[in-house]
Formats: sequence, structure tokens, C-alpha cells
Amino acid sequence: MNLIKMLMGRRQFLMAAGAASACALTYKKFAGFGTHAAMAAEQSGIASIKAAGYRCPNLLSPLRIRNKVLKNRIIHTQSPNLTMQGPENYPSETFRNHYLNMAKNAAIVTMSTHFGAYPKKYYTKADGLEDWVYEAVNSWQHIGNDKWEDIPPVWSYVERMINDIHTEGSLILSSALPGNVVRGSGTVVSLGPGEVSGQNDIIGMQKASEAMAKLQGTSSRMGGGMPGGASQSIEDIVKEAKEYEAFGYDVYQTRSTDRAVLEAIRNSTGLIVMVYLSYAAFGTSKEQSYVGIRYPNQPTEEELEKAVEDVRKIDGVADFVFLRAGSEHPNSFCQDQDKPWSLAYAEAVKKAGLKILTCAGAGFHDPVQNDRFIEEGRTDMVGMATPLFCDPELVKKVAAGRADDVLQCYQCHDCHAISMLKGPHIAMCDLNPKWGTPAYKLQNITAPLMKKNVAVIGGGPAGMKAAITAAERGHKVTIFEKDSALGGLIKFSDYSKWRWNMKVFKDYLIHQVEKTGIEIRLNTTATPEMIKTAGFDTVLVATGADVIESKMKGSDAANVFNILTCYSNKSALGENVVMIGAGKIGTEAAVGIVKDGHKITVLAPGDEMIDAEDAGPHNVGNQERIYKNHPNFKYFMKTAVKDITGGKVTYTDEKGTENSVKADSIIIWSGLKPRMDEAEKFIGSADEVLLLGDCTGNGGRIYKVIRSAFFTASQV
Repeated sequence: MNLIKMLMGRRQFLMAAGAASACALTYKKFAGFGTHAAMAAEQSGIASIKAAGYRCPNLLSPLRIRNKVLKNRIIHTQSPNLTMQGPENYPSETFRNHYLNMAKNAAIVTMSTHFGAYPKKYYTKADGLEDWVYEAVNSWQHIGNDKWEDIPPVWSYVERMINDIHTEGSLILSSALPGNVVRGSGTVVSLGPGEVSGQNDIIGMQKASEAMAKLQGTSSRMGGGMPGGASQSIEDIVKEAKEYEAFGYDVYQTRSTDRAVLEAIRNSTGLIVMVYLSYAAFGTSKEQSYVGIRYPNQPTEEELEKAVEDVRKIDGVADFVFLRAGSEHPNSFCQDQDKPWSLAYAEAVKKAGLKILTCAGAGFHDPVQNDRFIEEGRTDMVGMATPLFCDPELVKKVAAGRADDVLQCYQCHDCHAISMLKGPHIAMCDLNPKWGTPAYKLQNITAPLMKKNVAVIGGGPAGMKAAITAAERGHKVTIFEKDSALGGLIKFSDYSKWRWNMKVFKDYLIHQVEKTGIEIRLNTTATPEMIKTAGFDTVLVATGADVIESKMKGSDAANVFNILTCYSNKSALGENVVMIGAGKIGTEAAVGIVKDGHKITVLAPGDEMIDAEDAGPHNVGNQERIYKNHPNFKYFMKTAVKDITGGKVTYTDEKGTENSVKADSIIIWSGLKPRMDEAEKFIGSADEVLLLGDCTGNGGRIYKVIRSAFFTASQV
């Protein structure tokens, strides 16, 4: 009996209502600029306002591929999100709901399935594993159960998930990244070349795959990685394709460019055939190939010619080709705002006159931009995953002419896990606090009992998010901001071309505040007396945090800047820059500065540039590849700075040896100090006073601030 028949007639399981709309936002805390560094509020949100009323007719246009019709031109790419899985031996409710939300948007959904033996074994150092095995396994076993029990009741859950996707009018693409093999017999861990991704230079997916295969008693099929790899015979490939089709998949994914293989699949099944091609990230030399060093971040003619020749081999036999520049994940340090990595490959295929349909993937976050790419004939489809996490109502909003209301992913990669090394081992969308949040928590957000008059103290990302949330709940809201513009600490993005995604986010927030009808009082320093006299029912205090000013000798010199003033004084920075301090915020600033053309030396106090609890899997990886390989980037660990004088910085290294480094300009990053004292003054200024964001002492990261703002304001 084939698998599809085996699945027929199984008991149906209801899915919980989704973590739907996306209305959550912010980023890291760099401290305030002062009014001179602020961008006027009326100049904000320009890109969003231009998009208002635009319905992206090309992106949302149906497309026929042989005997199937795609409802639009969006392909949801691989996103298993194992952190949505706990100890369940079946796909969890949150996991299934995630795929339902993907299907509401994308014409093709790449669905992950994981079958394995139970009970699953978890390992500690006491098990006597080799260090590399323990490091590899430990990172992955914390973030969720990546296999489900291979029994009929679990197949029922998977069948329901397949049915849910199909009833949204979406097709299902077979996923074959590590551990994702769709068959109810045994476990195969597959990993393809080009899919190795380092975690803070400690582990890689290949080591993790080998370790898990070894420990769990599974097999590891390296071959071509995707189905149809070079290690399989055509007969094996066809057999596997038929299994996928019987299971309910509609699109078969392969790395093979062998026409005989592709013809065999098409002749033996009704599956759409997609060939997945991935190319090294920008450059043929070792230095160039590291993400983001070469600027502009576009492939060379040689690289494009190679891609065209590969696609020429499959033209006329594969239904479409998925093109991706490298296996790395894009962020703003390695991608231009209007030139996603992979677009040049798809465009080259089109210019070569090949007839095959193209889908470019990785970095296609802006629906209006994507619509233009398709309209201009540069690609036929686009791959999107994280943009649909950030705003699960993306297509719905665009179709309604509300593209300006789409919350764009800002490429932090925290949805892959905030930290896979030390923890927390959970996934978050920094900007959408509803994504991945269990239904029970969302169900505890109840409707307000009465309309209230709400004051929000502070117009930074936390204050704006809280104000928007309160206004959406029906309250009358007023924001008090002491500077001349909204934005708070993330106004730094107005001065950095490398943080264009942060600027898009900031402008979006401001546009939503204005569009929601919230009263904005700029250049107004609120006082408890002022608020009490006005008679507000509720006060939401989001006074934020300040950059800690260094007191070290020489820090008051004219050529010394803090982490914020270095942005607003870019033209004042000399050729040789010294950054004192590192961590996630300091390292990001240093990477941006070296990409601006300066030579930089980072003096880090700890033994890591970025702390393990902040080391997510991709964003940090991109930055590592830059700072470890860029010829103008030097860094020293375990240093202690003694003084700044005479155009140099003197410090001692980990051996206690005194050294000095030339410095035309110095940037000091000493951390943030929450404005807790200022916030506490508002206690008693209204019947209900709630503190949120950085001023609580529990901020410091954008996801913390946004979640605090959203869930706190949801109590009002």
C-alpha cells in the first residue's frame, strides 16, 4: 500500500488560530544623538508612503507551469524553524501553524518533514563524547526536537499540514536540507555541498550532521545533497520522486543538471521539476568570496557566465531554476538595498535568451521592489521566507493596496535562534512579537474594557511600538518626545548606508504612528506634573537608555567619539580608526566603518568579538567573514586600554604586554545605561503607569524592547 493511501481517512486535527499580523518592531540600542542628529519627522517614511495604494500586480499575478497554476510569483523558501518544536514526537501546533501562514502568502511552500527513531537520546559531556561531537550536537539539541516518531498517528498530523497548505491554494515543494527527508521509513540525514554554515567558527552543519547521524544511528547521504544527487541512480531518483508525489508534494527539488535525470522525473511523475543552483558569494579568490568584502556586492562577469552555462544545460527540461548567490544569508552589511544577491544571476539567464522560468532567492524582502524586478523581466519569481515571518499578512496587505503597511524583515536572522551557542536557544522575530509565540500567550491578550487616554513617554522604537499597539486597541494616544524627531537610538541609521534595513524599519514605525492618528508632541520634555495635570488614564514610560560616556584618560579629546556620534560625524573620521570595545553593537559599527573605507583596529576586552549569547547563526556569521578576512580590519582580544594620547591608544594585551596603535579617530563603546531614574519619576502621575523597553533594565536588544512594548501595551 503506498503512503498516500495509508494516510487516507486519518483523523483530522484542528490547528490553533495563527500568530497572524505583524505589527512589532525595533533593533539594538545605540544611545541618543541629540536633536542635531535627528531626521525631521515629516521626512520620514518616504519609501512607505510612495508604496501606499500600490498592489504589486506583477508579484501577485498567477503563473502557469505545465499542468499547475501558481496563485502568485512568491516561493516560500526553506524555513523549518525547529525552535517551534519542543519534546513533541509530532509536528507541534506552532510548527503546523507556521506553515499555514506561509501558505496564505506563497504560491509554493517549501515544507519540512522529519521522521526518526524514538525515544530520542540527548547528550551531555558526561557521555564522554569527543569535544567536536559534543559542540556540534549540543548546539542543535537545545533548539528543538528535529525528528518526529515514524508512526501512523504522526503521519496524520503531517497529512493535515499538507491539506492545510493545499487548501490555501499553494503547492508544496520538497525540502531536502539536513534531516528533511519525507518518507515514513527510517531516517536519512542529507547534506549537500555548499550547505556548510559556521556557528561562530565553532561548528558547522556538516559536523553537526555527521555527529547526529553517528549518535542517532542514522545514515548520512552526502551525494548531491538535494534529491537527485550524483550518488543516486536514475532509477533511485525516480523512485524517490514518486514517493514525494504520493506523499502529497507538487514540486520536486534537485541539484542535478543531468538532462536524463530531469526527463526521467518529468516522464514518470506529474511533479513540477525545480533545479536549485547556488553559487559562491561574490568572488573567486578566498578574500573576495567572503560575504560583503567586495563592493558593490554583485557577481563578476565570469560568475554570471558560469551560471548561464549551468542553466543552459537544463533549459527546456526543468520547469524552473532557483538561483541563489552563495549559501549565506543576506543582511545589510553584504547586500545593497536595491540589488539582492541573486537577482544578477536570474537577469543574466534572461539576457542570454534562455526560456526557462527563473526564481531568484535570498534578500527579496520588499514586495514593491520585487514587483518591479518581475515587471522589468529580470526574474519570473522571487523566493521569500523571513519576510513572511515578519509580516504573515504581507500578500493580503499588498492586494488591498496597503504595501506601505507591510512590516519588512530587517535581516537580523534571530528567527533561526537568538543564540545557538550559549542561549537563549529560542527563535524570535525581532520586529513581529507574535511570530512563533504560542497560541496560549496570544489568547491571553483580551479586549480592553474601556477606551483610555494614554500618554507614551519617549518616541524611540519601544515608545512608538507601544503607542501603535495602544492605538490599535482603540485608545487615544499621545507621544511625548524631547527631541525634534521620532526614532530614539535607531536614528543612527540615517547616517549609515550599511544599516539601510534599520532605516526602513525606523521610517515604517514613524509612518505607522502618523497614519494611526497618534498625537505627536516633539521637542517636548514631559514631566510627571505635566502628565498628571493633563489627566491621562494610563502612562506608558519608554524613556530608553543612554550611551555610557567613557571616563578614561583622553576620552574628552576632539577626535574621540561614542558609538552614536561616530555615525553623525562620519566626515570627521580619519583614515585610521580605533574602536575600544566590541560585542554585538561595537562589532556591527566596526564592520560598517571598515566597509566605508577606513582602516580599523578593534580592542576587545573579552575573548570573543561577539558574546556567545548574542551569536545567532547567520548575521554574526556574515560579520565574522568580513572582520576575519578584510585586509583593513584588525582586532585584538583580552585587552585593557590605559590611555588615549598623542594620536595613539595605549593598551595591555592578555600577556600584560603594553602596546600602542596609531589612531586618527577613536570610538568608545562602553554599553548602555537605562534611564531608570527618569522613568520612575512618572510613577503616580496616573492611575496606571507601566514601564517598558530599555528603561526597565531588561532591554539592550531590539527583540526584547519590541516584545516588552507590545505585550505591555496589550494590557491597557
